[in-house]
Amino acid sequence: MNESMKYMKKEKSIAKLLRTEILLAPVLIILPIIIGIIFIYEWYARGFLVDNPSFNINLILGLIIIIGNVLFDIPFIKSLIKHSKEN
Repeated sequence: MNESMKYMKKEKSIAKLLRTEILLAPVLIILPIIIGIIFIYEWYARGFLVDNPSFNINLILGLIIIIGNVLFDIPFIKSLIKHSKEN
């Protein structure tokens, strides 16, 4: 059979995918938390201190982003740690 027609080995593909996940993990974890904190700061600085209720949506969005990120990132980090210990 022609060598170029063979499929890529599964172990090699999974290793590349895992390396990509490990490289992008800080961005996937830290960036949403920073954005959530910016939303909450904007609510505090422009809404709470000035008593402007139109910025209340920033608080809600910031909390949703941070809580959602934490809920999904904890299992993601646990699975990365578990898989790295197995290998």
